[in-house]
Amino acid sequence: MKISDRAKEILKWEKMTNRTLEEKTGISRDTWSAMRNGKIRTNEDHLEAINNLWPKYSYWIMTGYELPEAGQISPETEQTRINLKRA
Repeated sequence: MKISDRAKEILKWEKMTNRTLEEKTGISRDTWSAMRNGKIRTNEDHLEAINNLWPKYSYWIMTGYELPEAGQISPETEQTRINLKRA
């Protein structure tokens, strides 16, 4: 999986709308939409914004690996943690 795919995966798992992303990052909702839909490439502004919003995914987004002992996880691991808390 490429970095751009992992960035899109985070946005999918976190269920943040383009409007909310715009409000939280200053990057226009149209730009977020174009990135999600593959019309433009994921760039450093997107990656910095995602890392600022969800620092727990920083290592995973760049490498595809997790370091749970350092708090660096994937969205899938986060979802598993949430599901375990609900059970």
